[in-house]
Amino acid sequence: MKIQTIEIILKNIRYIFQSQLRVCGCCQKYSLIVSLSSGDERKLCLRCRANLRYELLAQSIRNVEGGLKDKTIIELDPKSPLRSLLKQSDTYIRTYYSPDDLPGTVRYDGARCENITKLTFPDNSVNLIISSDVLEHVPDFSAAMKESARVLVKGGIHLFTVPTSGKTIKRAELVDGIVQHLLPPEHHSDPLNPDGILAFWNFGFDLPELFEVDAGNIFKVIGPEGKDGRVVWGMTKL
Repeated sequence: MKIQTIEIILKNIRYIFQSQLRVCGCCQKYSLIVSLSSGDERKLCLRCRANLRYELLAQSIRNVEGGLKDKTIIELDPKSPLRSLLKQSDTYIRTYYSPDDLPGTVRYDGARCENITKLTFPDNSVNLIISSDVLEHVPDFSAAMKESARVLVKGGIHLFTVPTSGKTIKRAELVDGIVQHLLPPEHHSDPLNPDGILAFWNFGFDLPELFEVDAGNIFKVIGPEGKDGRVVWGMTKL
């Protein structure tokens, strides 16, 4: 067990009594859901390490029309708990983002460097895109939706989670490549950066009304669920 993991457990030991034995909605196996926080983010399946947002995403993926067979899937996460499920597809591409790597570069673990606002995939070539708590860190959310619509086939869908509550607020923006803060900086934990990653958005339930996609439609798939009110959103290519 990694030292960092042990430190998290010790720091949050008071929440352990909230742990549960139940079937995980992600791996669909009977498991211990270990509680390491008062909310849902660190209530993790001991088998697959999924939390509530991944369980809800798994449920949404299993409900995709026509199933996963013969589909091309992109996931904006190289190490997510959804890997075993998404491997049932014909083509499953795990991606990561790094400004230091050329787009399309495939690193040592097979993950491919991609920028959701400038994907390297051809038009109408992808059936399903999955992202979990990624888009709140993208300065231009509209560009991410437009680019998703470009690469998706007609009827394809981008399933995504973002922390959702109240109304949408822009926290920061990029001006000539420089971050301009509109609110005090808020950083979320990031496995690739010990300093965390800056949030550009606080998304609200008004998300579908605020962001129109010429070739797509944004809608709520599941939620809000759990103590944190987790929601799965979808953007379908029209």
